[in-house]
Amino acid sequence: VGRVYEADVIRINSQSGKGGIGYVLETQFKLILPPKLREVFGYHVKGISDRAHKELLPAEVYDIFMRDFVNRQDRLVFIGAKQQSSDGETVRVSVELSLDNERYAVTAEGAGRLDCISIAIKEVTGKQYDLEHYVQHAIEGKSSSKAATYIGIEKDGVTYWGAGIHADIVVSSIRALVTAVNRMLELEGSQDLYRN
Repeated sequence: VGRVYEADVIRINSQSGKGGIGYVLETQFKLILPPKLREVFGYHVKGISDRAHKELLPAEVYDIFMRDFVNRQDRLVFIGAKQQSSDGETVRVSVELSLDNERYAVTAEGAGRLDCISIAIKEVTGKQYDLEHYVQHAIEGKSSSKAATYIGIEKDGVTYWGAGIHADIVVSSIRALVTAVNRMLELEGSQDLYRN
């Protein structure tokens, strides 16, 4: 109808659907969440809005996403990784991690650097999971833009999501995986309905 809505007019409340929340993140913050993560995050925000009994502004929704789903290094911390060898099909990587403030050094062999880091994480945490979803995009349409990576890991029929944002696409992927694992460690066994 030709009406223009200013950014601060859009508000998120307990009735806002996942589409509305995804729209806000995409149009105002250039974050294009995969549909399943959009749904999870929509329920997450709805729960926060319900508990606070208030509407949330777009900047508040963005802050919640950055706090709860992006670049988290809580119980599990990625310290670094160094490739030792490669035969063209598999690579061997030494990985340094910290879990609950205890450092670990693990050497893993896999299909690539991220696969090796995932193998090392499984060994350190004792948790087995499958990497089910992997989506990546540039946040801005120029060569200097940051990459946003979204990873969903599945364990016992539940999917845990994490996002990573960094100028380097490999670092972005690692951060997304570490965030997903931290969310799994936080939520596994809880009654939180907004995790998968």
